[in-house]
Amino acid sequence: MRRTLFHLVWSTAVLAQSSAPTLRLSHDSEGIHPIVGLTEENDKFGTKGTDKYYTQGLRIHFQNDPNFYWALTQEINTPADTENPVPSDTDQPYSGILYLTYGYGKVLERGGRRDCLFTVEGQIGVTGPASGAETIQERFHQVIGVSIPSGWGSQIPTEPVFNLNAEFKRKIVWDDSGRNLRDVIAHAKLQLGTIRTQLALGAQVRWGVNLQDTWGQGTIRHSSAFSPHYRSDGVYPNTFSSYFFTDAQLEFVVKNYATDGTTFRESAHVIRSPIVGQLLMGATASIYRTSITYYLAIRTKDFETQATTHYFGGFKGVISF
Repeated sequence: MRRTLFHLVWSTAVLAQSSAPTLRLSHDSEGIHPIVGLTEENDKFGTKGTDKYYTQGLRIHFQNDPNFYWALTQEINTPADTENPVPSDTDQPYSGILYLTYGYGKVLERGGRRDCLFTVEGQIGVTGPASGAETIQERFHQVIGVSIPSGWGSQIPTEPVFNLNAEFKRKIVWDDSGRNLRDVIAHAKLQLGTIRTQLALGAQVRWGVNLQDTWGQGTIRHSSAFSPHYRSDGVYPNTFSSYFFTDAQLEFVVKNYATDGTTFRESAHVIRSPIVGQLLMGATASIYRTSITYYLAIRTKDFETQATTHYFGGFKGVISF
C-alpha cells in the first residue's frame, strides 16, 4: 500500500511540475478560506500492526484566520498485555487524554526571505475516564472485530491538565537549480506543563515539487496544528505540491503523563526514558486546497521496562474551503 502511494505521489509530481500556477487573494474577509484538518494515528497503520503503548491519536483542527487556530485532540495508551485485567507495574499504564488547543502561528520575514516559522499555543484538558478513551477504544474494537482490552479499570484517574508549547522551524533550501525540489527544515519544540514537559530537536529532509509554500509534517504530539497557507503578499500557495520526507528528532523528556501518570493524584506509572528518539518517513500530496499525508513513525523506548521499539502510522487530511 505504501509503495503504491509513493509511486502515485511521485508520478503526479512529475506531470504537474511545469504547470503549477498561483492564485492571488485579496486581504479582505472574502480572501480568508477556513481550513479544517483531521489527523488519525494508530499503531495498526504501522508495519508491525500491534495494539500497545501509544495506540491511537486523533486531532481535529480548525483555522479561520491567517494566524490563529484551534485543535481538539484525544490520545490513547495501553500496555503490551491487554488481556490481563491487572496490568504489570512494569508495563505501560492504561491512560487517555482529551485536550483543547488554541494557538498562534506566523511565518517570519527576514530580509525578504520567508524561511522561519514560529508558533505558540496553550492546551487545557483532562485525563482518565473523563477523556472518553476507554469508550472510544472499546467501540472501535467492536466495529473491527478485535478483542476488547481487559484492564481499563486500572487507568490513570481523571485530572485536569494544561500545557504551554512553543515551536520554531527554519527552512534551508538544498537545491542549486532554483526549482524548489529539495530542502531541510530544522525544528525545535518546547513543551511545558502537566501533559508533557520536554524539548524536541530535529530536522526534516524533503524531496518534491513546490516546497516553498509548505512547512513539512510532524506527529500529533510533537508538532502544532498551524496551517501557514496564507501569504502576506496576497499570493495563495501553488495549486499543486508534492513531496517525500524523512524526519529525525531527539526528545529530552522531563514529564510525560503517559508514563508518569497524573500530577496531583496517585496513579499507575513507569520509569520514563529521559531521552527518546523518533524517525518519521512519509509522503504528502496537495492539490489546490486539499492535501493528504501518510507517515510511519519508529520510536525508541518511552520507558525503561518497555519491551521493544514502537511503530505507528498516521494519515492527515487538510482542506481549505
